[in-house]
Amino acid sequence: MKKMVLGLMVVAGLLGTNTVVANAADTDSTGDVTFSSGTLSLSVDNTNLSFGKNTISAADATLGASTTPTVKVSDLRGTNAGWSLTVAQGQQFNTKTDASGSALTNAALTVASTKVSSDSTVNTGNATLTPGTTTSGTTTNGAAGTVASASDGDGNGISTFTFGSSTLAVPGATPKLAQGYTTTLTWNLGDTPSN
Repeated sequence: MKKMVLGLMVVAGLLGTNTVVANAADTDSTGDVTFSSGTLSLSVDNTNLSFGKNTISAADATLGASTTPTVKVSDLRGTNAGWSLTVAQGQQFNTKTDASGSALTNAALTVASTKVSSDSTVNTGNATLTPGTTTSGTTTNGAAGTVASASDGDGNGISTFTFGSSTLAVPGATPKLAQGYTTTLTWNLGDTPSN
C-alpha cells in the first residue's frame, strides 16, 4: 500500500509540473546626447612681458624675457574651423619721464610661443614686431604677427602657450636713459586660421 501511494504521489507530481518555455525577443533601443556650440575665447595670465633690469652698454644686446606670460586659447565651438593668435606692438619701447619721451630706437621685439599643452594639433610661432606710433595722444598698433595657430580641422579644446622665449634686441648705438621703458602689446584671437 505504501508503494502505491508513493507511486501515485510521484505521478501526480509529474503531472502537476508544467514546463514553461519563454520565447524572448531581442529589442534594441538607442542612447543619444546633443551638444550646443560653445565659444572661442582667449585668456592671458601674467601679462607683463619683462626683459628685466640691464646695465647700459654701447654693445648690441639681445635680452631674454625674465617673465613668462601664459596665453590660453579655448576653442569650444565644435566646428573644427581653426583659429589664429596674433600680437601687435602699440609703439616702440618708450619712457615718458622726460619732456619729450625717449624711445629705444631700432629695438626689435620678437614674441615667441612655446606650447605647454593642447587637446588638439596646434602650431607655435614667433613674430618680430614692427612697433606702431604714438602721436597727439593717439596710439596706432604696428602690424600684427602670428604667434600661434590651428589649421582647419584642428585646435578644438584648450591650448596653452608660454612666451618666455621672447627676446628684445637693443642696438648698442641706441641712446638709453637710466629709466624704465614700456610698450603696449595687443593680443587678438581670430576665428579662422592665418594664411
